[in-house]
Amino acid sequence: MKLLIAFGSTEGQTQKIAEWIAARVRAAGNEAEVYHSKRRLRGLDVDTFDAIIVAGSVHQKHHQESIVGFALAHRAQLEAKPSAFLSVSLSAALKNGEQDCRDYVEDFVEKCGWRPSNVLMVAGAVRYSEYDFFMEQIIRHVVMQGREPTDLKEDYELTEWEALGKFIDGFMEKAEA
Repeated sequence: MKLLIAFGSTEGQTQKIAEWIAARVRAAGNEAEVYHSKRRLRGLDVDTFDAIIVAGSVHQKHHQESIVGFALAHRAQLEAKPSAFLSVSLSAALKNGEQDCRDYVEDFVEKCGWRPSNVLMVAGAVRYSEYDFFMEQIIRHVVMQGREPTDLKEDYELTEWEALGKFIDGFMEKAEA
């Protein structure tokens, strides 16, 4: 089986997730290619893949334009092949963030017209060490809304790798069937 993992990433966590998925898929004996949606499609023939995973991170309540554009451009292939959408956000890590996550996915669907049958909300990361003062305050008081983790001296990787692995294994099993 040959899997394409197309992703959009702003701070790097979604790229890390995409590369982690590719390594897991390859370890299981399959082929996987990771594609950053900001790049041009030179030499990438989406039709040659058996399955596609699209992963995008949420910033300011929206996924990257480049990942929306990828889904728009390849909607026919996404609908014809086994495919999945991973929405990466801090809301996925928050106790009451589930509705926000669903809203982000619905916004994505409205913009690109592709309604994925396999969706996973994935918690991202908080990298206070990389934020300027303004961004730090937005993350702390608007996004996290006073909830943990708010220690500005620490970075936090919130991705639940085990749950992601189970989702990917199940997706690949269904795709191969």
